[in-house]
Amino acid sequence: MKHGRISRQVRGAAILLALSFALPHVCQAHTEGLVGPDRHVIVDTDMGLDDVRAVFALLADTTVQIEAFVTVEGSAALGKGTDNLVGLLEASRSGSVRVLKGVERVGLGAPPWREMANGLGGATFPPPRRMRVTGFTIEDMAGIIERTPGIQYLALGPLGNLGALEAGDPAGFRRIDTIYIPAAVRGDRISDYNLVYDMDASQSVLTSASGIVIIDISGMERLDGVEFLSSLHGESFTVLWIERLLRGVGDATVHVMLYDDLAAVAFLRETDLEFDERAFTAQRTEEGDFKLTPAAYGNIRVARLTGIEHALAALEELYTRGPLDRPSHSHTDEIPADALLKTFHGHLGPYVVIGYRMGKVALGELDSEGHFGVSAEVHSPLETPASCLIDGVQIGSGCTLGKRNIVVEEAPEPAWAEFTGAGGEHVTVRLRPGIPALVRDFVNARGVEAAGRAFFQMRPDSLFTVTKSTR
Repeated sequence: MKHGRISRQVRGAAILLALSFALPHVCQAHTEGLVGPDRHVIVDTDMGLDDVRAVFALLADTTVQIEAFVTVEGSAALGKGTDNLVGLLEASRSGSVRVLKGVERVGLGAPPWREMANGLGGATFPPPRRMRVTGFTIEDMAGIIERTPGIQYLALGPLGNLGALEAGDPAGFRRIDTIYIPAAVRGDRISDYNLVYDMDASQSVLTSASGIVIIDISGMERLDGVEFLSSLHGESFTVLWIERLLRGVGDATVHVMLYDDLAAVAFLRETDLEFDERAFTAQRTEEGDFKLTPAAYGNIRVARLTGIEHALAALEELYTRGPLDRPSHSHTDEIPADALLKTFHGHLGPYVVIGYRMGKVALGELDSEGHFGVSAEVHSPLETPASCLIDGVQIGSGCTLGKRNIVVEEAPEPAWAEFTGAGGEHVTVRLRPGIPALVRDFVNARGVEAAGRAFFQMRPDSLFTVTKSTR
């Protein structure tokens, strides 16, 4: 699929010119900051399938600074959606972004597609491991907003968190520069699942916010999301996840729409957005939607995404790039390796250290953080001390018997193991033939723990031979 493209410089100038005329009543003083590296945003999401892809697009973009992600009850349950978001951030090495678990809103019910959203259509991420999630408080939100003048808010889910902020700190709520809300605009009515799911919160937000841009998604309904997503090619984490999603949803492709994906692009690039010249206010109706009424100093603007081809091209570029191409944040082990091995294995010996290092070497070759998306097949003697290597492999790779992603086969010395990554790549790590004799010599001369520590210091290529294949 080929899509038209436009230079970033020309597009940026066109956007600023359009905004200078189109948004006279929506925080005009800040419009010159809408495009550029100093643009700051809070992203609110209920982690539906299109939300997940929107998060990938936002992480891949370099023109905005995401101050926080906030989860909200909606397509996914609040707790499960939060777990899914943290799993995504950790798996894509974006774990430095702050995550707030949103307010609990009782009595709202679950949509029919809740199970699919909770399970990500089968394309699950590993559960949270490192990131700490903060519960939503008015003070937290107000602090983020106060520290970041001109901050914007992208609401990809229901408006429960914004409603709670408006009720608890109206002044802080009004300090949000602009709230972007994807919704379908039909005539003088706006309606969307996210708006009607929590009508009370939606009403308070639409009537009280300083500035709102409704991103009209009604024109996106005709797009074939499966066709577009199936056309993507590349090795980015995002593209590989989308391929898993399309395999997992099977016949439920009705849930694969491009609403929040393209809303994220509209927010990031404002590509071919056409703003209504009028400003509006919104009132809740008895029919269960909201009516737009033109008002000279209304707080709402409507923007329609007319350049669908350009937007799809931008989305394709973001997905192909993926968040892994952003500067990654390295993580150090919270527990020193020797203490971890002694706690798990009972003592520090040469073979448990060798197995640990064997697992770490394999993860390095697979570019994997371990535990999930990787499996191991260990070939080793099943008598101690040689079998202690098996415990080390579990700690080093994160492949464990409980998760069923490690198997053990009896084999003579020297031991070896084959590791398989999420993409099907294979790495075989073999202990060099002279190592078992060296272990015996070190233990006899130094004692078992000192011998174990000595194997921490040896170069990997003096311990192992490594081969890779993609069969």
